[in-house]
Amino acid sequence: MVNFLKMTPVLCAALCAAASYYTTPYLSPAGAARGVLALFGAAACLTGFLQTLSCGRTFLFRVKDGEDKQDAMRKIENCIRVAQLYAIAATIGFFAGFASGRPFPVHTGLPPSNIKGIYGVMRDDPRVLANERGTRGMGTVSLQRTRGSGATETSASGAVSVFFPEDAIPHLKEFGRGSQVYLEGEFLTDAAQARLFRARSVHIIRPAPKIERFRTGLRLAIAGRFSRYRWGGLALALLFGVKDSLDSTLSKQYQAAGCSHVLALSGMHLAVVSAVIAFFLRKPLGLKAAALAGAAFIMGYIYLVGDMPSLNRSAIMYLLGTGMLLFSLPNNTLSILGMAFTLQIIMQPASGTSLSFILSYLALAGILALSEPVYALFRGKLPDFLGQSLAASIAAFLATAGVSAAFFGVINPFGVIAGLVVVPLTTVFMLGSMLAFVFAFTAPVALSWFDAALSFFYQGLEYVVSWAALPPGVKASPAPVLLASLGIIALVFGVQYLRMKFYLCGLRERETRFGEKGSHAAA
Repeated sequence: MVNFLKMTPVLCAALCAAASYYTTPYLSPAGAARGVLALFGAAACLTGFLQTLSCGRTFLFRVKDGEDKQDAMRKIENCIRVAQLYAIAATIGFFAGFASGRPFPVHTGLPPSNIKGIYGVMRDDPRVLANERGTRGMGTVSLQRTRGSGATETSASGAVSVFFPEDAIPHLKEFGRGSQVYLEGEFLTDAAQARLFRARSVHIIRPAPKIERFRTGLRLAIAGRFSRYRWGGLALALLFGVKDSLDSTLSKQYQAAGCSHVLALSGMHLAVVSAVIAFFLRKPLGLKAAALAGAAFIMGYIYLVGDMPSLNRSAIMYLLGTGMLLFSLPNNTLSILGMAFTLQIIMQPASGTSLSFILSYLALAGILALSEPVYALFRGKLPDFLGQSLAASIAAFLATAGVSAAFFGVINPFGVIAGLVVVPLTTVFMLGSMLAFVFAFTAPVALSWFDAALSFFYQGLEYVVSWAALPPGVKASPAPVLLASLGIIALVFGVQYLRMKFYLCGLRERETRFGEKGSHAAA
């Protein structure tokens, strides 16, 4: 029997935060202010109404004949207390969304068209972008100063995305995140609010702090060890999010097969890493100590890999789950997901607009909320392991189809089936890459054995992904896809509701018959 979703105060706060976060950018400052004041008034009125209801409950409610008056009043007061809790949670969620949803402006100090160069600090590791126009790099820079014509300089603030020339990429990678740079170039004329800058030349003004240089050196050493192997590009993408050496053909085939999310570091990858940690540490350390050690390892892993919204979501959820385990608190995964969403938009307000963030939360929310009802539709018709995997894949697809259609204009229903094969094979390859990584720094001689095995497995994975990429995607508009997805979700829950209703009616009927037989036997 399917357990239907239960709304909790944490989940209520997260839904309200999401609603206000994604609508606030479309409001003017005056409109946002009016919304905040209206929310204040609504919260005050609702709280006052509930308090009045609590004080006057004996006059507003009548006790049914034969019902204990104290029990009735206790039930009424509990309902009012719960309603107050949900009202407070909704208010907190709305304010968190309003505060985080306002875009952070970029202050250039000079008109963007007059700016010839910018000073700033690299906020992330430069990424390599390759297309038909050639190769270039991209990264985010925190502005410090801007320079105009005639050597005029002024202070600036905000974060801008920068396109780097190809010849500057090795230099930037060597110095890495945290280094101070001066970029000669211009803001793109079609860039909204001067958030895109195209650099013609790059100058390193000051190296990054020591801890950042250590991190950059470690990343370069790892990339150097793996990039020499045929399978190394895929291993670097899966373990560290470095896609510079990834075969572009394989990457396009993953995307065509509807499995591009496998190449983006997310919950699946962190789940594999945390599962390996738990396997080796749980027995010698115990459950709680292993959870703490795993949390420390994941924090270090996140720092090494870099700022990735979908991976940060998984890390926040793991840390919240660890805290609940240590303090013996009830563990509701959907509520943890909602709490992670609210915390992440507060700590990283800009991350909520990234596609990986949106798809990550929607996919996991769909799996947690919908996979069980979907699995109940064909329970007994398929083996359990296959039925559960298929149900999770369908649930994630239904939850993300509308967003995929809006961003890409294409959806790939065949990806639901392809993922059943591609995801497990990629996970096995990832586990083998983790072992190869360990041996690369502890026993380099043994790495030659893994080279032969991983090369063979990589070749088979290429073959499977190429076949999975053959069925073409379906061009679709977001509105029809979203309506169809919501209709299917409503139909699934409706079917399960009817099944549960018939089951309970049958159960009551059997209990009634059993009671009648018992009374006849006693007579």
